[in-house]
Amino acid sequence: MNFLSNAHTHSTYVDGHDDLPGMIRHAQALGFVSLGFSEHGHQGFDLEYCLSAESQQAYIRELRALQKRHSEQGIAPRLYVGLEQDALTPQAQKDENRRQFDFIIGSVHYLSDKMDGKKEAVDGSDEMLVRFVTDVFGGDAVELAKAYYRLLGQSIRNDKPDIIGHFDIVRKHAKVLGLDTENADYRRAALSALETAFQGCRMLEVNTGNIARGYDTLPYPADFLLDAWREMGGRLTLTSDCHNAPYLDCAFPQALEMIKRRGFKRLYRLGTGDALWDELTL
Repeated sequence: MNFLSNAHTHSTYVDGHDDLPGMIRHAQALGFVSLGFSEHGHQGFDLEYCLSAESQQAYIRELRALQKRHSEQGIAPRLYVGLEQDALTPQAQKDENRRQFDFIIGSVHYLSDKMDGKKEAVDGSDEMLVRFVTDVFGGDAVELAKAYYRLLGQSIRNDKPDIIGHFDIVRKHAKVLGLDTENADYRRAALSALETAFQGCRMLEVNTGNIARGYDTLPYPADFLLDAWREMGGRLTLTSDCHNAPYLDCAFPQALEMIKRRGFKRLYRLGTGDALWDELTL
């Protein structure tokens, strides 16, 4: 099976290496049938890592025009105007996002400092994270993970996005932080968040972006989370969290084999017809 789609795609509007037409050309070269862009939505507190209010509207306009052209002229891939929305985005902005986009990826990129309310990136620099864990969580990386998973589960349940983004991204800096992902408390927190998230969204991404950027040889999420998701009856889509066109289908064959080994019988891609999703049999 060749999975010719991606719902998690970034561009030069924020931190990607390719503009929208460039990414689309690469998708066409791969034979993609559908492609969803999901730029980091405006959240108002980390303007280097998200769309501004003005650039968010420019992103929508440019992508809607490309989407219309592809639709009217029958050009592949079918395009979708999506957004990756952080959990700490203000509620009014979340409400506006739901009205403006074809789909929303719900993700956690930040936690708030308990003392001053400053938002710190859970996938930021090693130095910042070590300092954050020391100052806020008493040097205990499992406590940071617990806070991350609490926020993730609650935000997915409440916001009801269309896709759950990079579920266990908190493991990205596990070695630097001394985070033991085999720790029983860590696993309980992750599984509890997964159960809570299931109440708001049934679509989980298998995300190969950490492989593309050299952080790991396995995608998000870990096997024990995929097994639990299968038992819940959750759905999966495969994404590359692409920031650089050559990695648009990064490690897709390996990820597909992993998904089949975990016992999943179906996989979902952004639709080629009227529905948001096409169901594929593995």
